[in-house]
Amino acid sequence: MGWSTIPKVITGVKALSKTGAKSVDKWKSLAAKSKLKMAKDALEQTFKKTDESLKKFGKTVKKQKKILED
Repeated sequence: MGWSTIPKVITGVKALSKTGAKSVDKWKSLAAKSKLKMAKDALEQTFKKTDESLKKFGKTVKKQKKILED
């Protein structure tokens, strides 16, 4: 493309027209939402694992209490 064709290309796209591309703010917003969703999912998995561990610990405590009472 030579210098003589550049003004024709620039005038071919109207200012502030929608080209179908997403804006940078839109991409950043989507990325932030995705990060929050991943953090939420990771936190839920942590709570599930902690809950399972506490249930096992509760069973162990009950067994030890029973052993000590005998």
